[in-house]
Amino acid sequence: MAGSLYAQDRPNVLFVAFDDLRPLIGAYGEPEPLTPNIDALADQATIFEKAYVSYPLCSPSRAAMLTGIRFDNQNWVNGKKVWTFPKMIQTQDTWPRVLRENGYWTATRGKIYHGNVPKFDSSAWDVPGKAKVKHRDGGPEIEKRIVDIGGRQDQIDEYFEKDAGPAALMYAAVDGPDDILNDGKTAKDVIDFIKNQRDKSKPFMISCGFARPHMPWVAPKKYFDMYPEDAGKMAYLPSGTVKDITKDPFKGRGTAFGWNEGVSDKTAQKLIRGYMASTTYADAQMGKVIQALKDEGLYDNTIIIVWGDHGYHLTDHGKWRKNTGYNISLRGPLIIKTPHNNKAQIVNNVVQNIDIYPTILDLLNIEAPEDVILHGKSLVPLLNNKKVDWEDIAFTCAVGNYGLVTDRYRFTKLEKGGYLLYDLKNDPHEWNNLASNKKYKKLIQEFETRIEKVVWNKPK
Repeated sequence: MAGSLYAQDRPNVLFVAFDDLRPLIGAYGEPEPLTPNIDALADQATIFEKAYVSYPLCSPSRAAMLTGIRFDNQNWVNGKKVWTFPKMIQTQDTWPRVLRENGYWTATRGKIYHGNVPKFDSSAWDVPGKAKVKHRDGGPEIEKRIVDIGGRQDQIDEYFEKDAGPAALMYAAVDGPDDILNDGKTAKDVIDFIKNQRDKSKPFMISCGFARPHMPWVAPKKYFDMYPEDAGKMAYLPSGTVKDITKDPFKGRGTAFGWNEGVSDKTAQKLIRGYMASTTYADAQMGKVIQALKDEGLYDNTIIIVWGDHGYHLTDHGKWRKNTGYNISLRGPLIIKTPHNNKAQIVNNVVQNIDIYPTILDLLNIEAPEDVILHGKSLVPLLNNKKVDWEDIAFTCAVGNYGLVTDRYRFTKLEKGGYLLYDLKNDPHEWNNLASNKKYKKLIQEFETRIEKVVWNKPK
């Protein structure tokens, strides 16, 4: 069967990625964030409650998602740089390439890769749209419209000096329309893909990468106005905790500034409000894209995948940002809507970002190329609510420390010696390390053995 009828029979794919979005979403039971569009989609989709990434940082997480290979981000070996992002992507064919080679019209805009589409993978796309523009939600046009700003003053100063601040711990409310910022531009371009640019004789796969809620937390003022001034809940902190971050095994960016990077509780609360306002802004842009699918009569026959590239600290353990081995950093949102299915369900099995590649191929009934070896497994049995013998385990790495997560525990073997073991059921915030308890000696040995057998960085 060929032509437009063939295109109508085969499901389309919309892949939506959010940068630095942890499951601080209404659909995940969080009462404070305003995410009406993600929530509405989740009401007709499958929510994966325990979705994890192999490495909690943009570059290796996105490389793993696109290639199906687990990456540990160990960039330097014996003084030689080994794993750059382009080298990770070149490990084997990405799933966008496989889809294009199987008759799909493919287009991307925004951040799906770590930045723009690498040259060697541009042929995976009919339209390899750009991720970056001259200013990353900074620059004179935006700066003159800022009506409220706060955070670490040194990083605010840098934001103004460099017309950008991708790592700035700050928030800013801008008096302007949605498309004054990059995510608004991304949504407009993706809508144009859907309505005008695509080859309507083929099914499509369109990826849409939103930059928010990545720092700096810049969003139009109207999204800040949706939250009361005192919105923003700081992370759980046990009574009597000494606010000393120097002994934490996961230092991360900003450790030199001390607990919560040195900001006061009042400023921290306002920063969290800024993170949520940025999330609401990105959610609104996704809503416009979903509406375009509905306007074109494409919604029912489109697989929609919503993914966050890792978790995030918002004062958890005195930290901001990602790149730690804590559960809050490793766990991200994953929501999948399948065609002609409006049934909502929650899956509590442990799943991983490396499972996305085989899932997409399975949903589209496409065979993986012979030379493609996938570290993950298809989630289709879970989507179909089948009783399967599912191994609830995710293997992880963060700054040289290898570990795993099960449906009950998170374990880390520390690079400098020692272990971390947390009972996520009884201690979800991870303040009570059980590694020294003799009761868990056998479990630790079992976990350590499992970690030693895991394959990283190569397709075998």
